[in-house]
Amino acid sequence: MECDILIVGSGSVTETTCRALALTARCPLRVAVLGRSRSWVADLTAMANAVSGAAGTRVVFVPDTIDWDSDTDLREKLDTYRARLVFQTASLQSPWEFLGVTEETRWKELVWEAGNAIILPMQVALVKRVAELVRSADQAPLLVNACFPDWVNPILRHLGLPISCGIGNVAMFASCLKAHYPTERLQVVGHLYHFFKILGTNHSEVDGPRVWIDDREVPDVERTLKPVFHDLRSVNARGKLVNEIVGAVSAEVLLALLSDSVIATHVPGPNGLPGGYPVRIGAGRVELDLPDGCDEAAAVALNSQGAYDMGAGVIDADGFSRFSSTAEGLLKPYTPRFAAGFHIDELDQACAELTALRATLERRPARSRR
Repeated sequence: MECDILIVGSGSVTETTCRALALTARCPLRVAVLGRSRSWVADLTAMANAVSGAAGTRVVFVPDTIDWDSDTDLREKLDTYRARLVFQTASLQSPWEFLGVTEETRWKELVWEAGNAIILPMQVALVKRVAELVRSADQAPLLVNACFPDWVNPILRHLGLPISCGIGNVAMFASCLKAHYPTERLQVVGHLYHFFKILGTNHSEVDGPRVWIDDREVPDVERTLKPVFHDLRSVNARGKLVNEIVGAVSAEVLLALLSDSVIATHVPGPNGLPGGYPVRIGAGRVELDLPDGCDEAAAVALNSQGAYDMGAGVIDADGFSRFSSTAEGLLKPYTPRFAAGFHIDELDQACAELTALRATLERRPARSRR
């Protein structure tokens, strides 16, 4: 049962991406969706098929399950569907647990205090498994990662695993920017941290993001583009509403990778680079589209600093992802072994220890309210 796109995971990003694909695809597609709950995936794909029917786009969505505890199920599903592109959206830690719409717990408080990069091992684990199988396939599909791509994609690259790009993050900010500046030439360089850093206060000591409109760099980005930052943070504060933007930009990227036409857009983690960049995508290729005055080295340096400011450095040449000094100090009482960070060879142990810590701290109330 071959398909064009295999989506691994069935959460909110998958839901909005399916809806966007159903509304915007210009050619027939077959999309398989793997999720833990058979009934939910059946309902999700039924919704997407109905939207496609209403839009007349001829996109067919197929439901199936995934058993992450099985040693063989993932490989069997990849062999069954032989997709042209795999879109990974499943991780061991949902980001929605850290928003205000959920109960305040000590775990949630710790992640906010230390930086949400401390859950990085839990974001890497599943997509690493998928990428290893993709690499071994006879006809390897393209791989797009939705799980912390600003940090995770460089880890995949370090391991020699295939990764085309991520979705969201820089593209979400660029989408809000386009709403205020409806021009065809926008270029943004920045890490996820740069787009959510302000949270109602000024942080003028932070260098990113850098933004160009019609080939001219925008000065004093925080103040000049204040309405754009406001829009993105306000939508994000509504919880999963922000994934309507993510779904739209995800569909754009997936369709472009499968098309022979080339588009200019933005993605995080292109070809395993840290952070977000302007790119050109088409025919299975992702290429940087940087403005004059910002070469690849400068863009990578800016994004690498943003990664560390958010709590974890980009994986180094020795395979170590270092947590920030703030994160290390907060983690040390709970997990001294991994307080400073983790080596990729110890990914499974780091995941297990952080998962156990989460189970413990989720039973404790937050010490103070943000």
